[in-house]
Amino acid sequence: MATKEKKRQQNLRRETWGLRMGIYALLFVGVIGVIAYILLSGGSGENGGSRSSRFEAVHTFDTADLHALAFDPTDPQVVLFGHHGGLQKSIDGGGSWETEIDEANWDAMNIVFDPFSPETIYVAGHDVLFKSTDGGANWEPLRPNLPSLDLHTFGASPLDEGRLYAVPAGMALYASDDRGETWQLVSEDVPPGSNSIVELPDGTLLIGATDQGILRSDDGGLTWSSSREGIDVGAIYAIRADPGGGRVYAGTDHGLYVSTDGGRTWSATALEDSWVVVVGVNPADPMTVLAISREGQLYRSTDGGETWGS
Repeated sequence: MATKEKKRQQNLRRETWGLRMGIYALLFVGVIGVIAYILLSGGSGENGGSRSSRFEAVHTFDTADLHALAFDPTDPQVVLFGHHGGLQKSIDGGGSWETEIDEANWDAMNIVFDPFSPETIYVAGHDVLFKSTDGGANWEPLRPNLPSLDLHTFGASPLDEGRLYAVPAGMALYASDDRGETWQLVSEDVPPGSNSIVELPDGTLLIGATDQGILRSDDGGLTWSSSREGIDVGAIYAIRADPGGGRVYAGTDHGLYVSTDGGRTWSATALEDSWVVVVGVNPADPMTVLAISREGQLYRSTDGGETWGS
């Protein structure tokens, strides 16, 4: 009897030891799985995390919406940020921000410095078109002969002094040759979802749109064709170019892309999984670019998008 009891206790100890080892193994696998999940989700540990979370954001905006970035051509450390309630200003390249204008419905969807007169700045948005001729100290409203002032798309020509471009929401492309006082119809062949326009030094026009991607015109905007080779997404939220035209950046719902051949072909930057809604390019250094995610994180790169951080 003693021998049977001894064997029973030995068997019980073996079973208990095996059960413990099984539990330890399950815990180990679980921990490894959690670590792998966090790493694969960009370190956030949240479903839908993006690679952008691996990079250090230099700032996070808490505004209700996110619209525009523009570097001051006279001082590349000065950057303006536009949203539905006004303007913010940075004097350290985007690291810190102060409110410049805080007014309801002062909608800065576009901020454009005049390439020929950098003290002149335009702000265009929902029923808004303002002009400053003293670097933003004072603003005056423009009342042009456009069919609408719902201006999601607004830009300036680097070639022809005084020439501006505008696409009233859901309408056509218009141009002005007198700094926004009067406007003429250029083309009705532009997407309703247009949100940004740039002109390159060779006269090429590029339009970004949420519904048709990137369109290109080589005849002053009369006709347009798709120009999105290398971009595997449909929606474009912002296009910005350096004044020399050597680098053009496009913000998409799958990251920031760059073109070095005038918008003909595109490649992803390292910020490839973030939903980029706003882009700004330093006019003095096209390798310095700012990008804002739809969550409000501001990322900065000084090497053309290869790395991001401070």
